[in-house]
Formats: sequence, C-alpha cells, structure tokens
Amino acid sequence: MAAVTGNNPHAIIAGMDKAVAGGNKWGRLLGHCRQVKLETWLFWAAILVYLLTRFIQLPNFPIYFFTDEAIQTMSASDLVMRGFKDEAGRILPTYFENGSQFNLGFSVYWQVLPSLLLPRSVWVTRGVAALATLMAAVFLGLMLRDQFKIKHWWLGALVLAAVPAWFLHSRTAFETSLMASLYCGFLYFYLRYRTTDPKSLCPALVMAALAFYSYSPGQVVVVLSAIALFFSDLRYHRQQRKTVLMGALLLAVLVLPYIRFQVTQGEEIAHHLQVLKSYWMEDISLWEKIGHYVSRWLRGLNPLFWFMPNDLDLVRHQMKGMGHIPLIFLPFFAVGLWQCIKNLKTSTHRALLIALLAAPTGAAIVDIAITRVLVLVIPAVLLISIGFDNFLNLVKGIKIPKWLPPVVLLTLLAGMSFGILVESLVNGPTWYEDYTLYGMQYGSEELFSEIKTLKAEYPEKQIILSPNWANGTDVIARFFLGDPLPISIGSVQEFGNSVLKLDKDIIHIMLPNEYQWMLESGKFTDIEVIRTVKYPNGSDGFLFVTMNYVENIEEVIAQEIAERRKPRESTITLGEQEVRVVYPLLDMNEIRHVFDGDDNTLIRTFEANPLRIELTFPEAVPISTVTALVGGSSTRMTVIWTSADSAERQLKAEVGESTQVRALSIDLGAPTLVDSLVIEILNSNDGEFAHVHLWEVFFE
Repeated sequence: MAAVTGNNPHAIIAGMDKAVAGGNKWGRLLGHCRQVKLETWLFWAAILVYLLTRFIQLPNFPIYFFTDEAIQTMSASDLVMRGFKDEAGRILPTYFENGSQFNLGFSVYWQVLPSLLLPRSVWVTRGVAALATLMAAVFLGLMLRDQFKIKHWWLGALVLAAVPAWFLHSRTAFETSLMASLYCGFLYFYLRYRTTDPKSLCPALVMAALAFYSYSPGQVVVVLSAIALFFSDLRYHRQQRKTVLMGALLLAVLVLPYIRFQVTQGEEIAHHLQVLKSYWMEDISLWEKIGHYVSRWLRGLNPLFWFMPNDLDLVRHQMKGMGHIPLIFLPFFAVGLWQCIKNLKTSTHRALLIALLAAPTGAAIVDIAITRVLVLVIPAVLLISIGFDNFLNLVKGIKIPKWLPPVVLLTLLAGMSFGILVESLVNGPTWYEDYTLYGMQYGSEELFSEIKTLKAEYPEKQIILSPNWANGTDVIARFFLGDPLPISIGSVQEFGNSVLKLDKDIIHIMLPNEYQWMLESGKFTDIEVIRTVKYPNGSDGFLFVTMNYVENIEEVIAQEIAERRKPRESTITLGEQEVRVVYPLLDMNEIRHVFDGDDNTLIRTFEANPLRIELTFPEAVPISTVTALVGGSSTRMTVIWTSADSAERQLKAEVGESTQVRALSIDLGAPTLVDSLVIEILNSNDGEFAHVHLWEVFFE
C-alpha cells in the first residue's frame, strides 16, 4: 500500500483507491465501507441498540411471566398436538380461547414453529415475540427514508427503542406489540404502493390481515385505517384499477377466516364485550354510547396520557416514574405533527395522520389502556423522528463536522435506551411491591423451578399449589411442568372447609395471607414450613408447608357446614314491592345483584349446588316467563310457583356446556298471578358442594 503521510484526507482517500486497484483485500474492504453512507451505518447501529435492549436478560424483566404470555405457547402446542384443529375439530381455527374469550389469533401461529423446534422456556416465548417487533424498527426506518425522504431515517429504530411503553411490552409475549409491528408493516407497504411500487398493495393487505387477526382492538384500527386510506387516495386507486382489482381478490381470500368465525362463533364478539364490561353492552341510549366512545377516543390521544407518568394502567404495564413516551420527545412530536399538517396534501403525511387518529379507535370500545393503544407508538415515533430530523437540519449550518450532530444524537438516544434497560433490571423488581394477584403476579419461573427441585427430591410426595397468586395458574403450570401436571391446583381453604385426605406426605404451596389464615383457623397442627420462595423485596412469597388436622376436625367442620347451610334471608325491591327472598350463603356479591338489571354483575354460592332462591310477593304479580343468565356449565333450571287459584306447579329446562353466559328461559304459559316463586339453578355435572354462578333473573 502506498505510504500516506500527514492528515490530509485527500491523501488518505488516494491511498485507499490505490490499495483497491492493487487488489489488497483490506483495501477492498475499506473501499466498500467508504461507499456505505453514514446514515446506513447509523441505522445498523440503531438496530443493534434495539436488539440488545430487547434481549439482554429478557426473562428477568418484566419480573412476571403472565398467563397471557404462557398461553401463546401452550395454544400453539395444543394446536399441533390436535393436528392443527381446535377442540371443536375446526381446521386452522381463526381465534383461540384465552380464559373464557376467543381473543388470540395470529400470535399463536407465530409460536408454532418455535414450540416444535425449541425447548419450552421464557427465553423462547418472549424472544420469538421480541424478534417480531424488529419488523417495526426496520419498517419505521424504511418509511422515513423512502416515503418521508428525511436524511436521518435511522432515527426510527432508535426512537422506538427509547420509548418506555414499547420497551416493556416488546419484552413480553403479549400480542399487542405483534399487532402494532404488523400494522407498521401495513403502513410501510401501503406507502410503497402509493409512492413507488403499486405491486406493494398485496403485501400491504397481507400485513393488515395479520394485524387484524393478532389482537382484538387492532381489528377496529386496521379496518378504519384502511377505509380512511381508501378515500384519502381514491384518485390514485382509480389509476391503479388492475392492481386494486387484484388486491380486492386477495382481500376476499384474507377475510374468509373471519367470515367462518362469524358464522360458527359469531356470538363470541358480544360475549367478549360483556366480559370486558364494555358500555356498548349497557342499557343506555345510542347517543350516550357515542358520547362514551368519543370521550375515550380523545383520552387515547391526550398527550398527558402518553408523555406524563400516570396511574391509569395496571402496575404490570407501567414503567415507574416514566411516561409511556419520554417527555423530552414531546417538542419533537409537536414539530413532526406540524410538518404533517403543513404537508397534508401529500399522501404520506395524510396516511401518518390517519394512523395517529385511528390508533385509539379499538380501545375506545371498552376503555383506554396502554396495551390496547400501544399501536399509537408507531405514528408517534414517525412524528418524533421527523421532528428530530428538522432539528438536525437546523444545526448542520454550524461550523462543525457534518457527522458530529447525528453521532451525538445516536449516542444520547442509545444512552436513553440502555438507561431504561439498566433501571428496569436493577430497580424494576422493587418498583411495585404488591407481587400478588392484584399486583405484579410475580413468581412463575422462580416458583416452578423450586417445584421441579422439590419433585426431584421427594418424588413420592403430593404437591398442591394455590391458584390465588396469578390469573390462569393452570396454564402457567402446564407451561413449566408439562402434561399431565405432576402437581395439583388447590387452596388450603378447601381443606379448612371440608375434611379431606391430609398428612405429611402432602406439601401445600401457599401465599403468606393463606398461611396466616391457616394458623388462625385452629384446624391444623404439626405445621412445618420446609422451604420458601422469596419476593424480590426479600419478604416471603410462597411457603411450602406440611401439616395435619387437629384431632376433633370432623366435629369442627360439621358445625361449620351446618352453619353455612342455614338459609339467608333478605328483602329486595322488585317493581314497587318489597319482596322477601331466601337464599344460600354466597361468597360473591349480594342477592340483590341478581335482580338489578345489570348483566355484568353476578352472584356465586359458597358451596350450595343447586342455588335455590325463594321469593315471596306481598301482592301477587303476573309472570309468563322466567329467564336466568347462567354460566358455561351444563345447567338445569327448575321453577316452582304457587298462586291463589291453583296448586303448586313446576317446570324445568336444561342447557349443555358453553363458553359463554347464556339465557335459560321457562315459559309459564299465559300470564299467571304468582304469590311465591322458587328458582333452582343446578350445575348438572358438579356435586353438592360446588360454586354456582348466576348473572341475572328477570320476569316477563
């Protein structure tokens, strides 16, 4: 290589050129690197920052591994085991059940290949989901470069990496970040179709469909975005008739799974809204519903919700002390928004505003929560990046090296991302110290690791795990322990309410409050805590306990059962009458909730099956039909009534199992003046000691 002296850049470049011409491999490499623009290097640096801040100690933050994460992998595993059919035998089901709702879709299919090829672990489940969000980082950069034509297009990935709400949820297997990433892909390909490549309409529709099938609030966002974009660019669509026709044919195919779902399980949408207690299911006027919707939509666009710390979301979905988007980004967001408004005549800027306004439309059907509106991060990052680009363009006139401002900005934004990572890993475990069901639901990996160790040490012992520390503990247990479960799920209270088999070969895993209840109940003796799993703050989280009953336990429990079986009596208002009602002991809500006209309230018996409600009317009332809203168990309803002019009569009706609350009605015939009425709700497949749920009773 020719000698190069001094710091003359022209001499250095000339030396590199000679090296390339001479065939030196290092010279060729340097020559290639010199041809790559600074912005491209910065983009790859931003992608590296994004990946590192997603994957470093991924299982350790968030500190919970939630049932909504575990069920993605378990549903994928079950799907493969059943030959890609659901429990009803439908091939390639559109949606999968999560609890009592069908609200999982493409996120399950995304986990199928990993569940086949890789060992089941938090790393894999979260890692596959986090890898999907890389799409958003890449597509944001490409949109800024190719459609918005900004010089510093690498900012998209870097700004996304520094958004706290995205940081948290892109490190989970929740379907919300997958939906938002696919929506970002939809925007990218649509803008390609609109600006440079009409053939990109088909991949745009595929991305839109995958986003639609990923997350229920995303359905509204995708559909409204597509409608708005259609009318926004109507003239262009007319010019691309052949392409649009092909897109329409593809769309007809993509919508078929949803049509099938509507035909076979169309009632699930109403059930989903009912479970979420949406105001759309309330008995209020249409205008009131529209008013609720608009107010929630505006709340989803409120900068205070996004840029300031708030307590509106569950602690599991918050980064303590941080806004969902850093407050320092707000001025740049405002600049980007102003640029879009100024350039409203261009399709790309209109599309960005449409995406921003559409983002809260799905969440507003129920209420605003960060998981439901996470998709708004996508247009927000685009606007913030445009604002940063304007700032860098302002400072380029200053007499400093052109590379310095973007490199400094990259360093600062990368520092923000790694700062969030360090803060979450070091202090995140003790941000919120309610680790129970209504807090962080901490302990999945730590608890089941200890259970595996215990099972290896004492294979002959039975382990009973309390379900009261998290939602869907059976799903989480299956994730970590496999099928069939080598443990049982149950609470120590069950052993206090009935005399069951109990000896020192049974290990109960219970929460501190359950342990305290056990000590205070006086029903147990020979109590021994053999080990504990600590919470991150050092307090006891899970206690592994063995014990025996006290000697007179049968007598103690018998007295309690006799007391529990005594009927309760109350007075409720029905119509204009004060009606006497007799009913069994309840452990959820009050008897009046059955007659309050609210389908979202329910009662549950403590242990009585059937649930028997006796009504005595001061004045006879005309009744022709008795309707009860019952749960998903096989249910038999019996109605017994008396009137002044006839003897006691009774009728029965039954329904089989279901996944939703449904109406069970008995027709008494012509309107009958009823003096007293007995309603019995029996869970047909359960024993005498069982919970019976009842949502509502009403008469016609």
